[in-house]
Amino acid sequence: MKNEPNIFIAAATVSLAETVSVSEAVAEGLVPPTHQELGFERIAVSNSEAGPEMAAEAARSAITKSELDPSEVGLVLHASHWFQGLDLWPSAAYVANESVGAHPFALDVQQQSLGGLGAMRLASAYLRSGFTHAALVTTGDRYASPGIDRWNTLDNIIFGDAGTAVVLSTESGFARIVSFAVGADNSLERVTRGTTDFAPAPGMRQPVPVPERTQQFFTLPEAPAAWGQYEKGLFACHDQALSEAGVGPRDIRHAVVPFLHRGGGLTENYEILGYTEEQSLWSYGRTVGHLGAGDQAAGLAYLRENGKLASGDLVMLVGAGIGFNFAATVLEII
Repeated sequence: MKNEPNIFIAAATVSLAETVSVSEAVAEGLVPPTHQELGFERIAVSNSEAGPEMAAEAARSAITKSELDPSEVGLVLHASHWFQGLDLWPSAAYVANESVGAHPFALDVQQQSLGGLGAMRLASAYLRSGFTHAALVTTGDRYASPGIDRWNTLDNIIFGDAGTAVVLSTESGFARIVSFAVGADNSLERVTRGTTDFAPAPGMRQPVPVPERTQQFFTLPEAPAAWGQYEKGLFACHDQALSEAGVGPRDIRHAVVPFLHRGGGLTENYEILGYTEEQSLWSYGRTVGHLGAGDQAAGLAYLRENGKLASGDLVMLVGAGIGFNFAATVLEII
């Protein structure tokens, strides 16, 4: 999708929990050997605030920074990766009401780690349709025990707690969406389902046994081809966004990729996409952890708040969500 007419990013914010030292967590016996050498230094850990509370906090800040009146926001999309604090409860309605009021059309979006970036794509389509001229996209997650083990649930990842918010507008902003590509290979949903039967209710096993289900998948005949399928989908989406923007990886000033890391000198996710560590935000990601659906928004907020963006810079936001779905967008800083 080429961005016609223009859609702008009016604000991007993050509400980050206090961070704890990974080395201290290792000393406490929380981090298994498989996750001790990934390169993470600190992880955001919320002691009380739930994901929607942090999302609402980020949203209020984003609305203020956007200089929009809350009444102008006609759409709120809230993306999450994990439990939102209550079962059978509309977290998007809470975030909307706590940030801009009772009036916006509010929907929850869930596509694992791609939820935030996917919601931005949905919001941009709503804006182009004329449904509203301003939209709020939020994310929020808290990876608290005993429901989940933040330190040992997925390979190459330690989960951090945060809320994020992005305000999109048809009128003005600090960045313009140049291109936005999405893609999917839904045959890969079994990677984290394995051979496990469906349960009658949530929380039947704690912590959620994702490592066990992943190991089940790797015993299946389709497992050897999975990584190739994943790379094909990710590359196609990323390359489409670059092509529609008429640029290449070297033209990108900053590439915000998911905050995961293999360590040990192994090829990292930003490298397989053609970016250097300097272009990536790993220096930031290693100090907060993987923020569920919010890595891209948090990275953009970090760049904005720390004066790392200049007029004319191109920023790539790229992500993938278990399933697998993919998204990539090129932004031009105004």
